[in-house]
Amino acid sequence: MEIRHLRLVKAVAEKGNLSKAVEQLNVSASALSHQLKEVEKELNLRLFHRVNKKLVLTEAGSVLLASANRILNELTRVEQDLENLREGKIGNLKITTECYTCYHWLPRVLSPFSKSYPQINISIHPEYTHASYTSLIKGEVDMVITSNLMNNPLIKYQELFRDEQLAIVGNKHPWAKKAFVEAKDFKDEHIIIYSGPLETVWLFTHLLIPKNIKPAKITELKITEAQIEMIKVGYGVTAMAEWIIAPFLNDDAIKAIPISQNGLFRKWYLASRKSDPVHEFHESFVESLVNQMKVSP
Repeated sequence: MEIRHLRLVKAVAEKGNLSKAVEQLNVSASALSHQLKEVEKELNLRLFHRVNKKLVLTEAGSVLLASANRILNELTRVEQDLENLREGKIGNLKITTECYTCYHWLPRVLSPFSKSYPQINISIHPEYTHASYTSLIKGEVDMVITSNLMNNPLIKYQELFRDEQLAIVGNKHPWAKKAFVEAKDFKDEHIIIYSGPLETVWLFTHLLIPKNIKPAKITELKITEAQIEMIKVGYGVTAMAEWIIAPFLNDDAIKAIPISQNGLFRKWYLASRKSDPVHEFHESFVESLVNQMKVSP
């Protein structure tokens, strides 16, 4: 038995005769008659009997119609779900970032986006932070928020925004009176970072390592508030993006100082697979992200 047989039984039961069912199913009368005989022969049961020139369901036909309604309704639902998935109206979006600090502001992006696209399920995966590109290529995530570009033909990028890295020190630190600090100033300092390895820390990869600057001590601490408390008492310095430190600058115990005379800026990108289809909600997500950051690209 095929789907067309179920549609036939449903149409004939609703219309009461073959001629009207022909119009609904858009097949010839002879083809429809043949299909009815075919399915009755396969089942070895009569599905309709004729009453006053009208086709009326037999008991077997009623049983088959009940199942046909359930199956055809489910098939319609599946077809609609697949169409919505193809058009980007429903789906899943798995995201990771290259930096733990991004998880501070990422939830702010999700709220307005979810209101516009309630059927798009977004999941955040910090477990892939240190292997973000690997997880993207393997299909474990769909997007990576990153400031490091990789030359890979499988990956495409969309520029998001830029931010400024600032040196953060206690108000009694010698840097507190400086207009700006330079790479050489970090030599012999105790630097607090969120996590290693150093090849993933932007301050090191874009400033200290190229200039062969080696700090006296490095401490890993993933909690921003804890870093601030350590810096207040003079136990180390750090570099943070302006949007991370902004809520803490009302405290006179800490100072934010530009890194280099012209500032130290980095650009953020959204990395995704070139092979993935681009849906409207992708652009909306990027727009929400940029708006929430309130930083000009």
